Amino acid sequence: MTGNSTHILTLSGDTGLRNVQDIAGLLRQALVEHSTITVVTDTLTSIDTSIIQLLVSARKSALASGKTLLLRAPPDGALRRLLLQAGFVGADGTARTPEGEFWTGTPATEQPA
Repeated sequence: MTGNSTHILTLSGDTGLRNVQDIAGLLRQALVEHSTITVVTDTLTSIDTSIIQLLVSARKSALASGKTLLLRAPPDGALRRLLLQAGFVGADGTARTPEGEFWTGTPATEQPA
């Protein structure tokens, strides 16, 4: 049963494809048991796009269930570098896609056609 509880999920170290199954399981369990899941990424040293895809998917699942999945702080370090490379955020830190808002907490900016 869920209440208005918050769960903290910390991603750290070298996180990527080999961890995606474990992290997906932790996210599924947290979404069943809690109303808010806060993801902490401060201590990531490396991350790949599989984790970005997983977090975007988990956020969509949370929203569909009336729950919240968010980052504890704006992305920094390895996560910020990957978000820049993937085009989710611009060099100025603003969102470039609707999913980018998840990473920055601000709406996407309009892109030139």
